Amino acid sequence: MSVASPLFVRVALPALLAANMLLWRSQDVEARPASTGTFVEAGVGATIYVGATSSYSGVGPTATVRIGRDLFSWLSVGGYLGASIHEATVPPPPQGEYYQLYRGGGDARLGGRFDRIALFVEGGAGLAMISTNVLGKVMVTEPGERFSLLVHGGAGAEYQIENRHYAFGLAVDGWLAAQFDGATAVESRLYLRYTY
Repeated sequence: MSVASPLFVRVALPALLAANMLLWRSQDVEARPASTGTFVEAGVGATIYVGATSSYSGVGPTATVRIGRDLFSWLSVGGYLGASIHEATVPPPPQGEYYQLYRGGGDARLGGRFDRIALFVEGGAGLAMISTNVLGKVMVTEPGERFSLLVHGGAGAEYQIENRHYAFGLAVDGWLAAQFDGATAVESRLYLRYTY
């Protein structure tokens, strides 16, 4: 008999049996209803400009925070803050310049739940602020212009884990910053949601 056989019997076999029992148990347990009420979401992802502005801005990392309240199981309202960092790909000089775009506003989300999966559409409005005038060289921003009205809309899906207060989600939004020469972008993010 080899040395591997006793190791298999003592370690691997009990681990396989425990994993099998957990899988068997999870198939018999129904998903608990998702929590509703006040919630917080935190997400990370990427923002890519589309249209004319895409020639002057690289893809950038994005971070967002959303706080809100579920009014019904199918409707929530909230406020959001987001920031993204982009390389300005304008003709030199300057070269190697970066800028930040800060966003904040309010939104509403309509959705439905199918067992552990929820699907939703969302939309809202707010303000955007650009950190520098580096895009003024290509007329995306006017001299001294730092703020823009912002509208956004999108859709997503989230998965409720066994603890009914937590869910993981994926959302994709498109937004338009009217005063920044109609700059449009697509933002995708993975997020964690906690409902109190």
